[in-house]
Amino acid sequence: MAGKLRILIEGAADGATNMARDAALLDEHRPGDPPVLRLYRWRPFAVSYGYHQSLEGFDAGAIAAAGYGLVRRPTGGRAILHADELTYAVVGTSPSELFGTTLHQTYTRINEALVLFLRDLGLPADVSGGESRDDARGMVCFKSAGRHEINVRGRKLVGSAQRRRGDVFLQHGSILAGPAHLELPRFLHPDARRPAPDRATLAMVTTDLGQLLGAPLDDEGQSQLLPRLADAFCRAWGLDAV
Repeated sequence: MAGKLRILIEGAADGATNMARDAALLDEHRPGDPPVLRLYRWRPFAVSYGYHQSLEGFDAGAIAAAGYGLVRRPTGGRAILHADELTYAVVGTSPSELFGTTLHQTYTRINEALVLFLRDLGLPADVSGGESRDDARGMVCFKSAGRHEINVRGRKLVGSAQRRRGDVFLQHGSILAGPAHLELPRFLHPDARRPAPDRATLAMVTTDLGQLLGAPLDDEGQSQLLPRLADAFCRAWGLDAV
């Protein structure tokens, strides 16, 4: 008998609500519980920053003037503008047979599902081997592809972050669906020590589903992909949806 995957396909919510929801799923999870997959989107758009990042680098006034939110994630990593994207969160147990014993093994298992979803769409996805030390110190997540992150044709499409607490973990990530993430540099304060990439640089190193599929994805088109993403997780892991 196949194991179970608890699937939550939810509507769009503001940044604070989305991050509180992910954090609550982590808090509620007990070792051995069925893993949880939550799929969601963001309205209004929001800038999120990693758990250990400082707010000093962000222009809160510009973010508010754009009507966007600003929220800290319960995971690490760097700044992301959550706009046109599909967002996933996985909560599970590690060590376990499904997710292994290490952060690397857990990322690898989740990437199997993400890559399967993208290949179902006809996209030749692969997993990055890592980034330079200078890139790793930057403020912006999608400036470069860190180890475990997913590229298509050499350009970053998926960025993820993880937090482990005892024997349970939360991993969530962004699958870019449109070009709105390119706005992020205008919400960052200049920093001579760690200069942020400009829009043109981000456009060169990232891609999105609309661009790859040859047609823009509107809200409905993005939402219609979420059940297909959930199905890819079930198939990759041999689990039944509940």
